[in-house]
Amino acid sequence: MSRSLRSPCRALALALALAAFALPADAQQKAPPKLDAAQLQNKASRLPMLAERITKLYTQVGQKVLGSRTSRNLPAAVAEFESVLKELVAQSPTPEIKENYQLLEQLWGEYRAIAQKPPNLESARMLAEQNEEVVWIATKGAQLVQDFAKSGANELVRTAGEVRVLSQRIAKLYLFRSWGIRSEVIANDLKTADAEFRKAMLKLLNAPQNTPEINAELQLAENQYIFLGQAIQRLNTGKNVTQELEFVAKTCDNILEVMDRVTRLYEGVKS
Repeated sequence: MSRSLRSPCRALALALALAAFALPADAQQKAPPKLDAAQLQNKASRLPMLAERITKLYTQVGQKVLGSRTSRNLPAAVAEFESVLKELVAQSPTPEIKENYQLLEQLWGEYRAIAQKPPNLESARMLAEQNEEVVWIATKGAQLVQDFAKSGANELVRTAGEVRVLSQRIAKLYLFRSWGIRSEVIANDLKTADAEFRKAMLKLLNAPQNTPEINAELQLAENQYIFLGQAIQRLNTGKNVTQELEFVAKTCDNILEVMDRVTRLYEGVKS
């Protein structure tokens, strides 16, 4: 090769080498900021809620509850679950936590595939079975993160996260009952979910770390819980079932929105 050809080649090779060395720095600049303990706890406690929400929304679509609103929210919940899961795998603070979320990734593939099928009773039953395992592993991850953090404030983040989970679980169970899914255990599941909801809410209402803003938000959640009870009473009469299912789903989503704000407020509370 002539000297005139070798020089441009060397220059190009040097430029490529320098670009390669520059990539890690650029990648670091574009990487998401590292989560602090409270933010990590919020993310971890959000995953089981999203798993419950996906199944809830799927059964809503299948029963034509809240129509276009539900059809928009379902793919958004699927996308958020996947995004949060990737973030937790990347930022797991211990090997045990990372292993838990890697297992959840494996389960998530099959769960997502079902959730993206056109909803019908058979696929809803399949999703309901997968849901229990996905929620269990996601909940275990939230507990592992809490054990790692060992912070009173983070415990409140997790408890508020549990209320978010239960808001979606309660609505999901009433939708299951309407569609005849898990009929053999539904009454007991509903009783357990309601008892766990009240226990978690009482813990939050009595938390000494509460600010006036947090207390105001918790009162909003309590008001929505009263409305939920009224909707359930009407639903149990067997009249206007679709309409009352809409009220149950809406009220539980209202509780979720309030508890999202509460969880963010608890993130800022010092232990």
